[in-house]
Amino acid sequence: MKRTFRIFGITLAALFVLLLCLILTPFFFKDKLEQVVKHTANKTLNTELNFSEMEISFIRHFPHLTINLSDFSLKSSAPFSQDTLISAGMVSFGVDLWSLVSGPVEITRIYIENGRVIIQYNEEGTPNYQVYDASPDSVEGGDTFSEPGEPASGSAAIRIKHIIFTHTDFIYSDPSIPLNIVAHGIDYRGKNDISNFILRLDSKVHIDSVDVVYDQVPIVDSKPLSAELITQVDLNSMNIKLEKNDLKIKDVPFEFKGELNFRKDGYEIFIAFFSMFREEYLSGSLWMISTDSLWVSVKADINVTLENWVKGFGIKETDLRGKFNMKLNAKGIYATGQNPESKQPDTVILSIPDFTLTSKLSDGFFQDKSLPQAIREISFDLSSSATNHDYRKINLQVENLKAGFLKNHVEGFLRVHGLVDLSLEAKLLTHVNLTELKEAIPLDSLGLQGMLDLDLSVKGNYAPEKKRFPLATVTLTLNDGAIQTKYYPRPIEKIHLSATINNQTGKLSGTTAKLDPLSFTFEGNPFDFRGDFSNPENLQYDLVSKGSIDLAGIYHLFSREGMELAGYIATDLSLKGKQSDALAGYYDRLQNSGKLVLRNIALTTEYLPKPLIVQSGVFRFENDRIWFEKFDSQYGVSDITMDGYLSNVINYVLAENQSLKGNFTFRSNYLLVDEFMASAETASSPGVIVIPQNLEIGLTADLKKIRFQNLDITDLTSTVEIQKGMLLLKGMNFDLIGCKVSMEATYVSITPERAFFDFYINAKNFDIQRAYREVELFRNLSTSAGKCEGIVSLDYSLKGKLKAGMNPVYPSLEGGGILSLEKVKVMGLKLFNAMGKNLEKEGIKNPDLSQVDLRTTIKNNVITLERTKMKIAGFRFRVEGQTSFSGKLNLKSRLGLPPLGIVGIPIRILGTQENPKFKYGRGTHDEDVEETEYSDELPPEMLKLIRTAKEEKLPGDTISRPR
Repeated sequence: MKRTFRIFGITLAALFVLLLCLILTPFFFKDKLEQVVKHTANKTLNTELNFSEMEISFIRHFPHLTINLSDFSLKSSAPFSQDTLISAGMVSFGVDLWSLVSGPVEITRIYIENGRVIIQYNEEGTPNYQVYDASPDSVEGGDTFSEPGEPASGSAAIRIKHIIFTHTDFIYSDPSIPLNIVAHGIDYRGKNDISNFILRLDSKVHIDSVDVVYDQVPIVDSKPLSAELITQVDLNSMNIKLEKNDLKIKDVPFEFKGELNFRKDGYEIFIAFFSMFREEYLSGSLWMISTDSLWVSVKADINVTLENWVKGFGIKETDLRGKFNMKLNAKGIYATGQNPESKQPDTVILSIPDFTLTSKLSDGFFQDKSLPQAIREISFDLSSSATNHDYRKINLQVENLKAGFLKNHVEGFLRVHGLVDLSLEAKLLTHVNLTELKEAIPLDSLGLQGMLDLDLSVKGNYAPEKKRFPLATVTLTLNDGAIQTKYYPRPIEKIHLSATINNQTGKLSGTTAKLDPLSFTFEGNPFDFRGDFSNPENLQYDLVSKGSIDLAGIYHLFSREGMELAGYIATDLSLKGKQSDALAGYYDRLQNSGKLVLRNIALTTEYLPKPLIVQSGVFRFENDRIWFEKFDSQYGVSDITMDGYLSNVINYVLAENQSLKGNFTFRSNYLLVDEFMASAETASSPGVIVIPQNLEIGLTADLKKIRFQNLDITDLTSTVEIQKGMLLLKGMNFDLIGCKVSMEATYVSITPERAFFDFYINAKNFDIQRAYREVELFRNLSTSAGKCEGIVSLDYSLKGKLKAGMNPVYPSLEGGGILSLEKVKVMGLKLFNAMGKNLEKEGIKNPDLSQVDLRTTIKNNVITLERTKMKIAGFRFRVEGQTSFSGKLNLKSRLGLPPLGIVGIPIRILGTQENPKFKYGRGTHDEDVEETEYSDELPPEMLKLIRTAKEEKLPGDTISRPR
């Protein structure tokens, strides 16, 4: 008995001592730990941290000693500095006991209770969680995944090995994806371990409800989730392995495994998933290898009864039934690039993975439980495949397509065999009372009305280039239709549509289409359009349009984001004729007449900072021409007037290899170019600007005053022509800072990556100082011009090739001309500074140059300066030689000594423009500036085409209008 009491006493004493230690240890170390918290926060955080009270305790997270911060909040990083990143009723930091004695203090655990964590990004991808100061002074204590190091005095070493969340909410928002995740009631326990630079993360999580929304489409809607996760990260290569990821969404389990491996030339991803629920399954895998191309392997196998899985996921808002299965197997390379069959910029799909896909739904049923009716008897059998990595060989069959509700029904089938010479067979029957749609389908305040019937039967090949068209009988009718949206108080009503397409021969010429009528009433204004088309090989058309449309009301009705449109369009048109008459020039046989009138059109778009207002304008149709009459526009403070016409319109629209022709005048009393410049930067084209081959458009410009970036250009006149893939600028004249400027230019796009240009400019009596003060571009390009004074003139021509990005091919440049120095004082030019320093003549450093003509030619990447004489500070200076676009110099000069220059010093100027080197004497072994021969000349026929276009005017009527 005594032994028992003795053991009991010892045990009780030990417990008392342990309890005493638990109580006294926080007391003894409280001041030290408070100092550690404050010092660590100040040293490592760059945002605001707040809490109401701090306590040190073993009790709260026994047996671990923790620093407990009540009413905790941490602000987000910029640009979300006014928002909260983390808030919690309590945040605790676990402290390693031994480190309290041996130092430094180590924080190894984090506890968040009743918290809220918000992770968000802005449109540019900047996150709100960059609160940790990564400067050298702040990271002396190491981090979670590093070996222990000595922290700054008074700071803690943060080496988190355990993270515990209790009753915490998590919000994630990234508008650039766009993805939103909201999780409520998170209980999470995670730990990490590092061995041989392999980080292992073990996690267990339970979430009361999760909402996942991608691009405003709910993916997961308030579902409970639990998971056990094991992830490995190689800290050397940063490869990630998802060793175990067992998830459970409501009652449905999922297993995920995967890897992410980084390669020198790309990355590799593998993800596989599997789910078994009530003896049904779905499984799949994705394997991608991205290097210079993308190799993809995808597999999926789904066999489910939809009703079981809907109940398993806990979906209560929707009743979904039916037997669904799908199998997908795809493997191969996906690649896009320039269309090899086109010279125009045209990105196409060059390769796709070969694939087979089968899918079937039977006895389908869908009902939104907030609506009275269900869509029943939904079914389809789908199969599709592609071979030889060619998307044009895709086959697609959709059989047994059915769905219906009340007395409305849709049924049919579709069969497509390859996209080349498209083999098509389809039948579709639809009878729908649009008014009843809202009883079965959520329409978000969209009101529809009318009886819609479609009877479509198609069989055969669609290959218009081979003059083939499938046998077809198509009838579409809509009676007593109406459309009402929440964006506008009144509907489009009295909609009547009757359209037919018919072909009974299988030939393109046997196709007829009729629209009789398309009519509606909006805001009390009726609009009616009727059209009859036959024989697309030699199109015969008969169109009539009469009525008016309130554009502001139409655009508000459909609420198109990023654009606003106001004003009225009125039509009174009759267009009738035959394509062959237009091609043959029998324009008197074309019965095209009528007008389309624009009034107070105000267009606001994201591409223009201000609204473009067309105060008045008339399109007048006359045989093969469309006349633009009395187009008066206003854009900000700029006024724009345009007249002209387009001709050969019918041939251009209906036939290949036909040019759209036209002639216009463009006038303005004042044009403020800055107003047209959008604030957002536009992406630059990877190639050159391509001029279409089938345009022959002339434009005569007469602009009284142009203002661009505080620069005034006056009395600009020019003719601009677009023809046969060329852009020609003819006879451009304008006044700029008191200088008369004349320009001529030719631009030809040869391929999507190559272009040719030919440019000539003549500018007389150019004041350098005024140009420097008033022309920002000149000031930026010639910074030394601010130290120069005087008058210059320029007469120069240049031609050559341009490559992708509109950059010059320097070896192709060829030209020449004269830069005339009337009376110029040069200051700060490195060449003269170096020469004056070498000769110890201060007057040479900043010379006065008068009546000097610098004649240069450009060829083979070399600029050649002809012999030029000038007087500098009493000396007679002569120079000639070569320089290159890379800056190399090989100039020969002679400095004639006063008084007559009979005695002179030969000087060779070598090196580079940035670092000129001077050698004295004539010298015969200096290295020449290296030439780069260029042999990619334009073919003779193209040179002849350019020469003819420069010499001749585009044919066409003269456009005139009283000002």
